[in-house]
Amino acid sequence: MGSTIAILDAAEEVFGTHGFDGGSMREIASIAGIAQSLLHYHYNNKGRLYEAVFERRAHVILDVRTRQLQEVIARSGTLEDVLHILFQPLHKLLKEKRGRLKFYVQMLASVTMSTDDRSLHIVKKFYDPSAEHFIRALKAVHPSLGEDEAIWAYLFAIGARMQAHSPTGRAKRLGASDDQEKPYELLVNFVAGGIRNL
Repeated sequence: MGSTIAILDAAEEVFGTHGFDGGSMREIASIAGIAQSLLHYHYNNKGRLYEAVFERRAHVILDVRTRQLQEVIARSGTLEDVLHILFQPLHKLLKEKRGRLKFYVQMLASVTMSTDDRSLHIVKKFYDPSAEHFIRALKAVHPSLGEDEAIWAYLFAIGARMQAHSPTGRAKRLGASDDQEKPYELLVNFVAGGIRNL
């Protein structure tokens, strides 16, 4: 178990820094502190290891968000309730340090915007189920949304969320405060306003 966590942490760091093509199994093994042969024993190729990094995070995220969405729908919650779930900071959802998750965020941004077969497969397998839950939840709390509007509302919201999760520090460079929770507060109001005007 310990070696598996070390491998996945190292792989996340390497792939998040160098991408799939630039990340090497040798570097991952070195950071994980294991022999490369052990790495190949657990994950027989780089593609399988890359997918495993997403699998580890995606299952936790899907389970937590699905449960939260069910609770919101059961109590006839609001659009803002659904968006708070969608936009909650990953470090809180996964109970990990923000700095550790910057590599995962970079990997997620990469597959979300890529059209290669590997990226499309990962998004379909690990993230489309969550998308379907959110689209249904948006329609449940805002019944005037049609199917197309709900789908695009979700996708637009995801695009905005990626910017809020971005670890680049661009907002601060442009003059925004260093309050790391502020983007999430603004995001809920921003996206809710947009959805209500569709």
